[in-house]
Amino acid sequence: MKGFIDLHSHILPGLDDGARDVEESKAMLKQAWEEGIREIIATPHFFVSKKSASKEKILESISVLEEAMTELGFFIKLYPGNELYYRSEAEELVEQGMVNTMAGSHYVLVEFDPMTEYSYLRNGILKLVSYGYTPILAHTERYECLFKNKEKLKRIKEHGALIQVNSATITKGMFDEMGKRGRYLMKKELLDFISSDSHSMGKRSPKLKEAAQVLVKKLGEKKAEKILFANPRAVIEDRSI
Repeated sequence: MKGFIDLHSHILPGLDDGARDVEESKAMLKQAWEEGIREIIATPHFFVSKKSASKEKILESISVLEEAMTELGFFIKLYPGNELYYRSEAEELVEQGMVNTMAGSHYVLVEFDPMTEYSYLRNGILKLVSYGYTPILAHTERYECLFKNKEKLKRIKEHGALIQVNSATITKGMFDEMGKRGRYLMKKELLDFISSDSHSMGKRSPKLKEAAQVLVKKLGEKKAEKILFANPRAVIEDRSI
């Protein structure tokens, strides 16, 4: 397979609940390289209501890891991003340039509380779209409101959202609830991206290869290629999907 693009990663050291320090970031980069990941959008959490890493700090952290990779003997391209925890004024902060879009594109990675009401999630998506952004809904498998009535999954896409699922979800067993949701999104062809959402070298590490193999097996090469390569490339290049 071609080099993967990981659109959701907490690999930058000491900025959020992801990598604790440069050494852990380096270990994560090594694993990412072994998994076939060649580009990563670093997406530290951005919270409206509490202090988050600045754009300048994120770029500084990327530079630190780029320098570290010269010692490691390989190079993974890193781009700035954020995982925006949605609040009612969040789109205004994106517009003001306080929040990183995905690699400088018009795409925004956005998350909500897993137990949020559908009306709140829908309105947040619509507001981001009204400002000219395309929301990528982070780890869509977590939102109870979308799986109580699965028709709402189609509606949220009709409203302009794209659906990202964590790679670990795709590889879960048949009796795991998150795994069932991931398989449903695959079966109904609602899935736009898989990403690692890596936070450490623990259970959420930067792995994509196994999930990619599942996609090819379940969907066939053509459809899997769109999810694995064409859609992420469109984000990096700021093209429509």
